[in-house]
Amino acid sequence: MLTVAAEAVDFTAPITLRAPVPPDVVRSLALAVPGWPIRTGAGGIEVRTDGTGYRVTGPGVDTDADDAWEAAHWVLAAAVGQAAEAAPGRFVLNAGAALIDDRAMVFAGESHAGKSSVALHLAAHGVPMLGDDRLILDASATPPLAMAIGLARKVRVPLPSDFAPAARRLAEATRAGHGGGADVLAWDPAIDRPAGSVAPIADVLLLQRDPALRGARLDDPGPAEAVATLLALCGRHAGGAAELLD
Repeated sequence: MLTVAAEAVDFTAPITLRAPVPPDVVRSLALAVPGWPIRTGAGGIEVRTDGTGYRVTGPGVDTDADDAWEAAHWVLAAAVGQAAEAAPGRFVLNAGAALIDDRAMVFAGESHAGKSSVALHLAAHGVPMLGDDRLILDASATPPLAMAIGLARKVRVPLPSDFAPAARRLAEATRAGHGGGADVLAWDPAIDRPAGSVAPIADVLLLQRDPALRGARLDDPGPAEAVATLLALCGRHAGGAAELLD
């Protein structure tokens, strides 16, 4: 059964930004994390105008951003990373997850591997989602858990010509904005599970895009290659990699 973990990250706590905050960054954040409160206050993540772009400084982040959407991405990286570091055994994973029989089918991969495309096709058939791009993996639980962050789903445009008609219609009907080369899709409570929701992991698929292939191919990489790939896809975490290896 899908639950909200007793020790889940408190995603009701606002993302705190140090004033003044560029309005374009605030708008981008509201689009990227619908329903996650944002406030200004001392000690928050700083976003300041720097030339034609922005500079983002916060926990684990000190970087330049070319535009407001990229700045929002780094604000989220700081906030989500800080949440993952709140408990040992938690990792930020570049992955999405679909809920099938109340268990998480996780699909992990690098940028452009096709995570959002997979999520869009599943959502078009009414499959509930924990996310399409980033999750928090709780490797300290038995079995390991996938935890939703509450990011809006997105899809890169233009859509590929081989997209299924149902997926194409959903993308066009739910477009809420655009940023970072992708259309951001409107939050759908019937599909999108709120931040902090968790489900036990049933399986993990590792996505890789190969332009030489036509259609999909399913390979078994073996435990060693699978673990090495997952480690490369893990972001900030508390503790060491031993929990994931276990």
